[in-house]
Amino acid sequence: MSDIPSSFFFNFSLFLLIPFVFALLLKKNRISPIIGYMLGGIVLSNFFDGFISREIINNFAYFGIVFLMFTLGLEIQFDQMIALKKFIVLGGFLQIIISIVALCILSLFFGFSPLQSFLIGIALSSSSTALVAKIIQDRGEEGSFHGELAMGILMFQDLAFIPFVIIFTSITSNNVSLIEISWKILVDMITSGCILWFAYYFGNRIAPFVFNKIAKTSRELLNLFIILTIFVIAYISTLFHIPVLVSIFVAGILVSQTLEHYHIFSQVRPLRDLLSVIFFIFIGTNIKIGTVFFLLPQIILFGVLVMVVKGIVILMIFLFMRFHSKLAFYLSLFLFQIDEDAFILMSVAYANKVFTREEYLFVITAVMLSLLVTPFLINGKENAYRFIRALINQYIPFLHTYIKHRLDRNQSPIDTLEIKNHVILCGYGRIGSYVGRALMLSNIPFIAIDYNFRTVEKAKREGINIIYGDPTDMDILDYAETESAVAIVTALPDRFSQETIILNARKLNKSILIIGRVHRKKDHKRMKDMGVRIVVQPEFEASLSIIKKLLLLKRVPKEEIIEKLHYFKLEQEGI
Repeated sequence: MSDIPSSFFFNFSLFLLIPFVFALLLKKNRISPIIGYMLGGIVLSNFFDGFISREIINNFAYFGIVFLMFTLGLEIQFDQMIALKKFIVLGGFLQIIISIVALCILSLFFGFSPLQSFLIGIALSSSSTALVAKIIQDRGEEGSFHGELAMGILMFQDLAFIPFVIIFTSITSNNVSLIEISWKILVDMITSGCILWFAYYFGNRIAPFVFNKIAKTSRELLNLFIILTIFVIAYISTLFHIPVLVSIFVAGILVSQTLEHYHIFSQVRPLRDLLSVIFFIFIGTNIKIGTVFFLLPQIILFGVLVMVVKGIVILMIFLFMRFHSKLAFYLSLFLFQIDEDAFILMSVAYANKVFTREEYLFVITAVMLSLLVTPFLINGKENAYRFIRALINQYIPFLHTYIKHRLDRNQSPIDTLEIKNHVILCGYGRIGSYVGRALMLSNIPFIAIDYNFRTVEKAKREGINIIYGDPTDMDILDYAETESAVAIVTALPDRFSQETIILNARKLNKSILIIGRVHRKKDHKRMKDMGVRIVVQPEFEASLSIIKKLLLLKRVPKEEIIEKLHYFKLEQEGI
């Protein structure tokens, strides 16, 4: 084997170093590293062009897309989608269809042809699963209702990627008649339905058996079989002229039905992450500053309008489905951005010469803009909601009255509220419902408050005293007779809502006992400083329970166990 030139290693090192530095800087500022990879690619293409073979990067980028699609299908959870099917399927379907139409019309105003506008509407209709899932996890909101619902809709959008990529790969020129396009879409939808049915049927019956047999033989063989499966499916797809990305995505869905899918995901993910990084760098290398610079005002305007349109569509859909205005607003902020899959779809359309280079750069730069602002808007969603409600109250008072007394308030929350010395539960999700059940069994009077209309309806059928409304609203807390309550429990997941409830409750009843729930240790001290008497961190309490069981298993004396648990609690409180 001949020696590889040192310049080869230097070029590859430079190719990875610059995006790494950008991603590191952005990550420290709580911005998705994906933006850093693309910015690094932009710097490479504009200031270090010619350092590395474009063909090599194209091949690596394509494998990155393949593994990205496989793991995307691998993460599809049909059970979670079925559990919230009414909201996820109906809400997700309406969101995609209305967004496609609205974004198509918007694109026409920016000078794109009808076919281009239609494809842009499809490409930009979905939201970013990778980015939003990471933010939800970092904020500890994966167990909240809006977190679960957002993730379910994102998974539904991922399934919609199948017909989308079929449409994009089928249209190979800009000179196609409307009849041909309509016929092709109809055929593609039928094909997509057959593919999904086949994936679900095959995944439940054959894939688990095959993977289970191989897993019992050897873990190393299972790892090799995963890679072999991906390449074989890709090869068969090319033989039958089926889009490779669709086949790989369906393969991921098949494997997600197996018992070994968690192990498979853990094995494929590192390789996927590395190759997908190269793909995002590749996206950045396609952007030439000289071309984009003069179009930047139009790109920013287009990107902002796309985000606003998608946000309004999502907000209106879930308000129509009787969601509380705050919950619908949160969902709109979780789902307003553009999915990374738009890069893939637009790259396919550009390769098929449906878009010129300038048009392609115009759209994908707008996608980058949406991903860049997403973390800031989601992390500030509570302040944004309060700010917008204040503006509506000041400038559109009749709309504020409508929202407050029609959208966010039940017609008759509770017949009578002649109640004293009771407990108020702010949030009636998993934790709140458990607490409420215990209080009911103990004959302790309580009132629950929740802004999930379905939760309220279900609880009322079970005989629960519950109010439909926002527990952070002073009027709602006043209606719940906070001034005569003995305790209030903040079971909501987000810190801003908890702090607002604490401040409002203190104004209404200075002596009320407040019990708060936190996810992160740094929030523990802040809650104590605000006057919360008892602060509960579910993860910490679970760890104490596990420690207790382990110490009992090792026959540690009970007195010593109590002493150790007490020490851990004092340590947690910083005493």
